[in-house]
Amino acid sequence: MQAGKTIAAKRERVAPDSERERVRRVIHRKKILAMVGVILFAGLLIFLAVKAFQEWVKWATNREEVVIVEREPSVEVIDERTGKVFDGSEERKLSAKMKEYIANLEEEMVAQGRKVTRARIPADKIREVDVEVEGFTGVIKVSTDRNPAVSAEDAARMLKYLEGQGISEVTYVDVRVERKGYWK
Repeated sequence: MQAGKTIAAKRERVAPDSERERVRRVIHRKKILAMVGVILFAGLLIFLAVKAFQEWVKWATNREEVVIVEREPSVEVIDERTGKVFDGSEERKLSAKMKEYIANLEEEMVAQGRKVTRARIPADKIREVDVEVEGFTGVIKVSTDRNPAVSAEDAARMLKYLEGQGISEVTYVDVRVERKGYWK
């Protein structure tokens, strides 16, 4: 250092103590605001986590158990290939899907005012069931790809139409195709 010169002389401008103190206070306030923001954000996250946990606990304690009930058809189901009745033995077993479909079809036919007396699984077809109905000489061909309620409604309409036309000797009524009905 040279005599008569101060460190401040090399600076372009000398900041007074009060200005430096003001800058320090502003920086200190910014730090405090940032910390308060971080604390508030962390508190919000904790609050949301607690709420989510409470909702999960409420859901876990109040949820209902889903019980899957396999429905069995009340009529005998015949395999046309062998001529035997599906009786539940290992060699004569009907799939759960087919049992469910036939049981639902029975229920829907009752809702339409008809009673199913027998169901047959054709030998050369898959996804088809031939149903015998009380008071009707032929069979009703339905597809398992369609809703049993829709098939039952279509079959009931076809039977009502045939009865209205005075047609009594029918080999089969086919309602496998949507919006179409055939009889022979």
